[in-house]
Amino acid sequence: MREVKCPYCNYKNDLTNIFADGVPEDNETDWECRKCGKEFEIQIEFEPCFSASKIIYENCDKCNKSTRYINKRGSTYPFPEKYKGNKLCKECFHDELRNEYKW
Repeated sequence: MREVKCPYCNYKNDLTNIFADGVPEDNETDWECRKCGKEFEIQIEFEPCFSASKIIYENCDKCNKSTRYINKRGSTYPFPEKYKGNKLCKECFHDELRNEYKW
């Protein structure tokens, strides 16, 4: 549960639904204390969140280049419809799009 103490009466206000209308642009919002009714300002701070995953290298179906940045049919939009393969490296992807759209 997200709580913040009112700076006037020290009541712990429940902020569980603070993001119901989205995150404010400046990460600050006004809040009315549920106990004393006074309005105060809340500063929203986000701490970095770290995670790890394996680096996966795949080969391009067209040039066979091994890369970690592969464009896949079904997960990259727009994917060149005329191309018969399923995986393209960045360079081949752009070449195929140019060929398809005659850039």
